[in-house]
Amino acid sequence: MWTSEARESAAADPSAVFARALARFGHDTLRPGQSEVIADVFAGRPVIAVMPTGAGKSLCYQLPAVVLGERGGVTLVVSPLIALMKDQVDALTQRSVPAVALTSAAGPEEQREILDGIRAGMYTLVYVAPERFRSPRFVDALRAIASRIALIAIDEAHCISEWGHDFRPDYRRLGEVVRQLGAPRVAAFTATATPEVRRDIAHQLGLDGARLHVRGFDRPNLRYDVETVGATKARTKESALVDLVRTREGGVALVYASTRKNAEKYSAELKAAGMLVRHYHAGLEGKSREAAQDVFMAGKLDAIVATNAFGMGVDKRDIRLVVHADIPRSPEAYYQEAGRGGRDGKPTRCVVLFNHSDIKLQEFLIDASYPSAEVLRGTWKLLRDRPNLGDLGRDDDELEARIRRNLGGDITGAAMGAALRLLERHGMLQRSDARLSAARPEPGIYPPLDVESLARRKGVEVGKLRTMVEYAYYPRCRRQFVLDYFGDQDWSDRERKCGACDNCDAIAHGRAPAGLHEQEVKALRSLLLLVGEMNGRFGRTKIAEAAVGKSDDPRLDDLVERGALRRFTAKHVLEMLRMLEGAGLVEASRGQYPTISTTKKGDQVAVGTIDANVLGLAMPAVPSTKRRKR
Repeated sequence: MWTSEARESAAADPSAVFARALARFGHDTLRPGQSEVIADVFAGRPVIAVMPTGAGKSLCYQLPAVVLGERGGVTLVVSPLIALMKDQVDALTQRSVPAVALTSAAGPEEQREILDGIRAGMYTLVYVAPERFRSPRFVDALRAIASRIALIAIDEAHCISEWGHDFRPDYRRLGEVVRQLGAPRVAAFTATATPEVRRDIAHQLGLDGARLHVRGFDRPNLRYDVETVGATKARTKESALVDLVRTREGGVALVYASTRKNAEKYSAELKAAGMLVRHYHAGLEGKSREAAQDVFMAGKLDAIVATNAFGMGVDKRDIRLVVHADIPRSPEAYYQEAGRGGRDGKPTRCVVLFNHSDIKLQEFLIDASYPSAEVLRGTWKLLRDRPNLGDLGRDDDELEARIRRNLGGDITGAAMGAALRLLERHGMLQRSDARLSAARPEPGIYPPLDVESLARRKGVEVGKLRTMVEYAYYPRCRRQFVLDYFGDQDWSDRERKCGACDNCDAIAHGRAPAGLHEQEVKALRSLLLLVGEMNGRFGRTKIAEAAVGKSDDPRLDDLVERGALRRFTAKHVLEMLRMLEGAGLVEASRGQYPTISTTKKGDQVAVGTIDANVLGLAMPAVPSTKRRKR
């Protein structure tokens, strides 16, 4: 704590308060953008700050919290991850700032002690997860200190928006919390928010006239590359990953995978190549995760391979390489995860290893996360009408399989598991020692299950995935694509080049496609017309066979464009279809057997309303027909 002399000095000179607080964090100056945010927080103006990973968001509320704490004020920080809260509380405590995190990691007795400490005014910063506001004891403790709450800081604020990439329903309560507590200062922080998400954050929190700070999206030291890998390419994903990690320029590598299984698989590949590697995902025990993170932070590894469970709050300065071994689900997730590299300002590569088949994996994960209203209703009715099906038996997998068999239809095990979890969370299923039973939730105890919101969220996730596919196929500057997506007006010109991505390098060295010549435009238009004729009834293989005239399906005999691409191979046509999908001209349906149809923009290109060359399309290379030697 400060001495009485320090308090007297601060009272006489307010700038001394600021300088002392800044020194307490080991700084004598602020980074660009921080001072403006902090000034608005002190002035009591509502703030929405969009600052990329590594730009110093935390200090923008921690420094005001220290100053306000000297006047008896308490800062309430809402954060989504226990590990992130723990790291920040540990760092604050080391600097003699009274801080605490009230999380589920604490036992009942420890939680009571923390609540008593909150009521007694022992803490300057109190960290909580949004789910904590369900607890009546915690809400009572907040009411007891409501007059002393000087600032509410909401971290990862994009989670409040249905249009964000990581929407969490419990964040929706925060608007009402802000209104009830009546805090004089409210600030929302996020690293990734499009203009649409920013507006929704302000609306949900009731921040009328909020001061918007959008700074530092461009990280010039980060280089963006996409390498297409797979069976028809020069390198497999595994060999490309090994080469990237082995040839990195110093520091360590951070490798992201979409699933736990893939994280373990890629980790094993790197270990087999003689590298020091750990994997990290939510399925590991807490001690194993902590040990993996500790050795990574200590610089004892070549790489860590992780799911998106790893990263928030991880501030390692010498990450020289960030590899997404599977295509990320959204531009927001990609930019946030890539932004964990190069925090020391030195050159760092951010590489996506792209295989078109990875899109199907992400679509599967989206389907599993957002079960349809029909599956949810059908599951509840089935367990209501046939309660014996809810017998738990040996494990949950057996229960899910039993319900899937009786529901019928094309329901994956992952989607069934998500449906059961959702119904339990909303009180529509109740679990006893022996049975999972249908129930009618009591009003006010469980949040209502909004199936329309689930459908909207699914649509948003699908749209974001398609944007990532477009990024993978994008023929121009990748930095321009990403920064324009986030609303950076300095990068809205599609012709602007960064000189630090694979596409800019190709253009500079004359390796970039010089646009489509007349015959290529004609071929792509014929393919789009053929897809339009087939009217969303067939998949890629059938379309490719029809395009090259090798299909014996009588249903395709009368198609005008049948055989229009005879000079191409079926493999080349498949690559063309993937390129058109990446450009948003065709789209695949969902499910185990996806069909292909044209989009509105695709129809316009097909009839010549939009010039294909204006879109920057590039004809994919002809796949090799030679069998590669092992």
